[in-house]
Amino acid sequence: MIAKTNVIKNGLLIFILTGLYFILLEALGMADNALLKFVNFIFVLIGVNNTLKYASKNGVDYLRKFISGVITVFIGVLLSAVALFIYLNAFETAEISSYAKTLIPAGTNFQYAAVVFVEGFVSSVVIVFIMLQYWKNENTPHDSSH
Repeated sequence: MIAKTNVIKNGLLIFILTGLYFILLEALGMADNALLKFVNFIFVLIGVNNTLKYASKNGVDYLRKFISGVITVFIGVLLSAVALFIYLNAFETAEISSYAKTLIPAGTNFQYAAVVFVEGFVSSVVIVFIMLQYWKNENTPHDSSH
């Protein structure tokens, strides 16, 4: 199933795009803008769409498309939460800690990363369901000879 859906490739794509986006926000001094943090859903849409599109072209059924989408977002969000945890431990300052605590009440960097993982994963599964509605009827390879 993994070979017919590219879940690892697309999970890594979500992670890389999200990471680069947040590094850019940090470099531009805009990391404290909460509205800009919601833009990362676009990267989840891209990764999930790529997975479901590839799965549809390979004749994957609806349930396997759903599982593939969930695995894709799991990989992307898990890697992002681990990277956040590493980042907070490496570059923790009072400013980062106070900012993190205002958005998510967490006592430690691990708790903060865990909450970000849960929130990111749950919201990403919603995106999988939405994208499945688009791709639900696409379950056979496209062949122009029919």
